[in-house]
Amino acid sequence: MKFAEKLYFHSPPLIQNLMISTYGHLLYQKRYQGLYHEICKELEMARELSTAEKRASQEERLHQMVTYCYDQIPYYQKLFSEHGLRPSDITQIEDLKKLPVLNKRTIIEQDRNFRPKDSAKPFMIQRTSGSTGTPLALQVDERTYKLAMALLVEHEERHGVAFGARRATFAGRMLKLADDMRPPFSRFNRSENQRLFSSYHINDETFPHYRNELDNFQPEELIGYPSAIYDLAIHYLKSGCKPGFQPKVVITNSETLLLWQREKIESVFECAVCDYYGTAEYVMFAGQDKTGIYQPNSVIGITEVQIDSGSQDTGRLLATSLTNRQMPLLRYNLGDTATLADTSEENSGTPGLKSINGRIDDYIETIDGRLIGRIDHIFKGVDGVLEAQVVQSQPGYATVKLVKDSAAEFNENILITNCKQRLGDDFQVAFEYVPEIPRGRNGKFRSVVREK
Repeated sequence: MKFAEKLYFHSPPLIQNLMISTYGHLLYQKRYQGLYHEICKELEMARELSTAEKRASQEERLHQMVTYCYDQIPYYQKLFSEHGLRPSDITQIEDLKKLPVLNKRTIIEQDRNFRPKDSAKPFMIQRTSGSTGTPLALQVDERTYKLAMALLVEHEERHGVAFGARRATFAGRMLKLADDMRPPFSRFNRSENQRLFSSYHINDETFPHYRNELDNFQPEELIGYPSAIYDLAIHYLKSGCKPGFQPKVVITNSETLLLWQREKIESVFECAVCDYYGTAEYVMFAGQDKTGIYQPNSVIGITEVQIDSGSQDTGRLLATSLTNRQMPLLRYNLGDTATLADTSEENSGTPGLKSINGRIDDYIETIDGRLIGRIDHIFKGVDGVLEAQVVQSQPGYATVKLVKDSAAEFNENILITNCKQRLGDDFQVAFEYVPEIPRGRNGKFRSVVREK
């Protein structure tokens, strides 16, 4: 443990609030000063463009980025030479298909070759957690970083929450030592009017303190991991009480938002859940609109869905950065899959997405080799389940871990029928009843675990 962490964890809550607010002030300046205001104006102008104008703007900036990569980035200089390509060969979105898909492993192995020859010190370095693979350190320039911050603010504002409004955050931050069960269970970041709540300490005994802290704060927005906010909603239901505050919206991120989570959260907090998909690589941002469709932003990058064989609308999610010149990524495989919305325009650089389905590792495999995603629908209409996780160790068979609600009747047969309808009659399902489902090291919840 670093000295600053030791100092923080051994300080009283008042001093911890001061430390968090001081750090929050530094982050506020880094995120929302300087170029930020210029970027907000750029986003405002982009919102007024027609679909054709957005596409033309993307293609112009794509050609600029490709030219820059050709001139400055060693990896792409070699790649273009091997494929006999020049910048003039990539001027339209469809031309991206002339390039191979870029995978994370390649970036890790050739890290230095993705930086410009005259590389200056990056504005920041974004490190992925490595929870589903090898960690990645990506260099990011100032414009790209502040654009990502502005896109989140824009998403919140579109759903009725003004910049600087009171928000309660439930994510993976360690605000208290794991065995410290004394209240309070939140800390305050004054710079962003943000109250941070621990996702690791909530249980039947501590929930009344969470409830009181939320009621006293009166947040206009809840934001964080869907699994953490779902946990909070379940405790309200179990306690038989309603929130003493009325949020305008619940914003979720960082995990796949599951149908049964959404239903419970919206029921308890009596407002919409509006998920967004952002990437640690800063190549894509897609927030749900009021119809539930994910709308990739046209300024930060170009989005592709590489349709799988045997599917008409679902495939791997690829993204091309239009902004980050510190470490540009062309046709980067995000490792996730998505389903195109019915309203998507063919060959658009900003196709609407009906759903973002999670990593390919999160799919269930049938005995004949089919990969089935978004199986959270098997719990639709099933009462008496507080939480569930599907664990698969071999094709055609899975164990469903269930946390049952003692206050409601659970019918195992309905769930079996739903599984058969979704996965096939030959798919074998076993049930394991558990008191709780553990989170990962980063506090995230995985609805599907593929044991290899």
